[in-house]
Amino acid sequence: MFSLLDTTLVLLIVVGGVVTLANRLAGHYIMARFEPIPFRVEAALEAVPVAVMITLVVPTIVDGGWVEWLTLFVALLLSFRLPFIAAVFVALLFLLGLRYLGY
Repeated sequence: MFSLLDTTLVLLIVVGGVVTLANRLAGHYIMARFEPIPFRVEAALEAVPVAVMITLVVPTIVDGGWVEWLTLFVALLLSFRLPFIAAVFVALLFLLGLRYLGY
């Protein structure tokens, strides 16, 4: 029977948190060593959010149907007028609304 306080689950959450914290602290330590951030490093860091969104969206679009394609089109249209996070949030609400209606 599954328990909410299963030791393996708790250990997995703690280890995941420690690894995430270590990764973030290492990133801050490495970036603190650069006085002015080099142009190429700054450009690479600015590309990370887009790369993460592509990683999350592409498998859904490839395997999805017309609902996912319509949501992508709505997000594209919204991205011309709204900030990035607002366009993603509104498109997510649009998708959830379509799924709630049974599509």
